[in-house]
Amino acid sequence: MGIKELLLKKGWAGRTIDRQQTIDRIDPLIKIMNELMQLYGAAAREHTEGELFETIDAHLKTLRMDIGKMCEIVFSSGGAAYNGTDLTPEDFDLGALLADAITGKEAALEVALKEESELEHQMRSRAILEIVENNQKMRLNALRGL
Repeated sequence: MGIKELLLKKGWAGRTIDRQQTIDRIDPLIKIMNELMQLYGAAAREHTEGELFETIDAHLKTLRMDIGKMCEIVFSSGGAAYNGTDLTPEDFDLGALLADAITGKEAALEVALKEESELEHQMRSRAILEIVENNQKMRLNALRGL
């Protein structure tokens, strides 16, 4: 937390990145999240019942909501968000490699979100990024627990 956050609490001062920069920064995150959603979908198809399925399903629901929030950042900045229509679910059925693929993609998302937290995004974007980052950490901790 920087000095501005401490002094201004929920307010903000100074310059933030512009709308096009916001689109250019957030859209790649949406792509990573869509790929991650496909990986979780493959895991849900592989494990169709039990506690593991419920855990995967809960993470999938949260991830879908987070993607929607991130898309809203892009839309409100005047852009068209990545929608994942080029992804084929069968390409993510990796069998024994699925768990490693999910963990690797979550780690990539963690790094990307960390980079974004260091930029001067608009207040609303910062709040959404913080929520998405917290949800990502919860998913990654749950994966490590499995």
